Amino acid sequence: MRQAWYPLVGLWVLAWGCLVVVSQRSWVVPVLALGLVAAHVADWLLKAARNAMKRTTMDPTGKAVFITGCDTGFGKELASRLDKLGFKVFAGCLLPEGEGARSLLQESSERLKVVSVDVTSDEAVRAACKTVEEDLDEDEVLWGVVNNAGIAAFTEIEWCPVAEYRRVYEVNSLGPIRVTKAFLPLLRRSHGRIVLVASLAGRYTFPGFTAYSMSKHATVSFADGLRLEMQKWGITVHTVEPTLYRTPISQEGPIHRALDRFWQECSDDVRNCYGDDYMKDFKMTISKHLNRAKPSEKIREVIDDMVDAVAGDDPKTRYVPSIVTQIRAKLLSSLPDAMRDQFFLSSQPQTPPALVTAERQRRKKKPVLLDPRSEEGSVGFMRRFGPGGKRLERGFSMPNWGKNEMTPSPKASDTVFEF
Repeated sequence: MRQAWYPLVGLWVLAWGCLVVVSQRSWVVPVLALGLVAAHVADWLLKAARNAMKRTTMDPTGKAVFITGCDTGFGKELASRLDKLGFKVFAGCLLPEGEGARSLLQESSERLKVVSVDVTSDEAVRAACKTVEEDLDEDEVLWGVVNNAGIAAFTEIEWCPVAEYRRVYEVNSLGPIRVTKAFLPLLRRSHGRIVLVASLAGRYTFPGFTAYSMSKHATVSFADGLRLEMQKWGITVHTVEPTLYRTPISQEGPIHRALDRFWQECSDDVRNCYGDDYMKDFKMTISKHLNRAKPSEKIREVIDDMVDAVAGDDPKTRYVPSIVTQIRAKLLSSLPDAMRDQFFLSSQPQTPPALVTAERQRRKKKPVLLDPRSEEGSVGFMRRFGPGGKRLERGFSMPNWGKNEMTPSPKASDTVFEF
């Protein structure tokens, strides 16, 4: 598997060479090749132009926005930014009396209101929707809904309990569905916008991040279908897909504690197969990934895209914050499956599981038959060193090269047949 991409590169070179030869005899191949390259270049230039263009926002008068997950992270920063722009903000918080909600109220104007919401509860979502509807004045409309609430789990599949998969899926996947369905009647009146905060993990599945990637893949798929179905109502749907940033969702301490809990809940057979050394190496690998997360100062680039998705005059369908991340995502999507797999596996633990190590050692200790004519294969050697000489003792039968025949040859008269 490690060398699966070698044949692919060889075939690519062969195909490229054939096309070069054919292009010297026909003008069709160069034209098609240039057209394909021009399409990619045009796409890149268009994206670069849109990234460089100055963004403008609409008039916020009479417009309200509901945001989930405003206790910390992206949601809290977006609520504060939209409040400063003049929008009426309903900041959905899991803990409305918590420190995050209190600090948000202190830093914001009177237009911002904290709403208690648990995206995993149908009753809580309906209650939040009713609160928003009752608080809107006659000249106000709900312009946008931002599904931002999310959680993460970093563990291998065999260690992750099904309950943890369900918990992540409830928040990251079913949560946006609950919130969107509840607020659609209000959005139909305003022909507003729905924003879903997904992730690049919703486009590519990283080993060790399966539970999180599965939930974000579902969110991206939901957004794609919702965007098509909402066109008839004049409601636009947008996704923001950032990479890993230093937010509370990527704090090393809680992630390691959860990982230790998952490990202890595994069966003895699973723990014995992987071993403590592999587990420690996996934790170090997770720490390396978290340390490569973008610093908190870079969160601004994500908030800029979220603001443009909610209030921009010309919003995009899909946002990938920062040009560097866009280039990396484009390159990843262009790689063949085998090469992309090798790229992901290169950053995984290098310590083999305990069962694999034991199997390798067992193969190394496999007994070897020796030539009986050698000194080490002689009986004297075995008598001197015994069976512990790391060689297998066996008896050998020797052919009889003497002229005495064990079975007499048939007589000449016995070979004559009468007809």
